[in-house]
Amino acid sequence: MLARPPLSVIIPWRDRPELGVTLQRNRRVFVANAYEVLVVSCGGAPKPFRRLLRARRFPGLRGVELPGVAFNKSLALNIGASLARSDRLFFLDADVVLRGDFLGESLKKLGTKHFLTVERVFESERPASERSTYLCELSYAMSFVDSKGRTAFVDTHHLNLREGSRGGPGMVLLRRKHFEAVKGMNSDLLGWGWEDLDLLVRLQLALGLKQRRHGRIVHLTHGDELRALEGESRGASEHRNLVRCLENYQRGHYGGTHEEDVQTWQGRLTVFEPSARRRRKQRLAARP
Repeated sequence: MLARPPLSVIIPWRDRPELGVTLQRNRRVFVANAYEVLVVSCGGAPKPFRRLLRARRFPGLRGVELPGVAFNKSLALNIGASLARSDRLFFLDADVVLRGDFLGESLKKLGTKHFLTVERVFESERPASERSTYLCELSYAMSFVDSKGRTAFVDTHHLNLREGSRGGPGMVLLRRKHFEAVKGMNSDLLGWGWEDLDLLVRLQLALGLKQRRHGRIVHLTHGDELRALEGESRGASEHRNLVRCLENYQRGHYGGTHEEDVQTWQGRLTVFEPSARRRRKQRLAARP
């Protein structure tokens, strides 16, 4: 039986070549700490996906293919979590490079009643000219209090104007038991925006967990044409998902779609091991 890894890193993907940079530049940290890395292709082209993973292969790297479906970040994370072997999960975007010992330090801060998000995200390409400002930080936030007195607080946008960074609520480190207790991500949220914040709200309202922020990462800069917007603007997509989340909270519904997604994809997905010559179909079986 394989030893349980100290951390499972799950990366949702569809046709994003930046993944090669992400895997290459994070490889040393992943291998040195025996972290498991699952890249979930949700509707991505299979040949480029396999070729990309083979070119960047390392111990612990696996690919998961969900064919014939539109990209859905929540679905990809739910399926990746169902196949992960660690008791601790980290959701990483396909276009992010970690700085220093971010994961090792974050694991120490996780605690038993917390989840952790990235404190500062820097762009790989800074604007050519930046204005000086007397303002240091700017934050847009939302708070929620339900009828039972449970509270949740999320920074929807947090900007450090002087250093040019922003918060990273979409990259979450948490315990598997907490993820499963709120039934994972909500794949009913389509397009772009709020699926990550929704998880943070539900972890607080349903379980009483507290958020901790830590670390710095680098986002590989790109435009909106690479986002899964399906013809919508970012604002319209995010607003639609927010409205749906608010409807759920008003009904006291704090659950995701993890169980339904796993059942739907049972026996249909493919697990791709870059070092192996053949692909294999894999059922969503119990973890070792």
